[in-house]
Amino acid sequence: MKLEQMINDTQELSQRFHEVVGPWERSLLVTHLAAVVGRLADDVMIIEGKLAIPLENARLARNIADALTQLIRLSNSYQINLERAWEELLEEARSGLGNEAFVAMMRDTIRQNQTGNTDDGK
Repeated sequence: MKLEQMINDTQELSQRFHEVVGPWERSLLVTHLAAVVGRLADDVMIIEGKLAIPLENARLARNIADALTQLIRLSNSYQINLERAWEELLEEARSGLGNEAFVAMMRDTIRQNQTGNTDDGK
């Protein structure tokens, strides 16, 4: 499914939701997104064996889709062109990953974080 169709479907669903329960303020959209991300984190912890909850209780795909829906709703609320923002993000990431100095700095930082080796004197 293309992003444009996902956005259109989400707008349609949001409109129906507004008809049934009323519109949500932006703060509620963000609050719900945070709740969904929390459930998503729990799903990953269940799948990775870090929570003592039966694996069948994890709904990873559904919660990823829910998070995406909430992000689309939030972007629509702020009239953000999500496709353009996505393309700009990818271009920025590609540019950064094409910069050898930046890539070397990223690798060094990751290695330091993994070993706990920092130069801040702590």
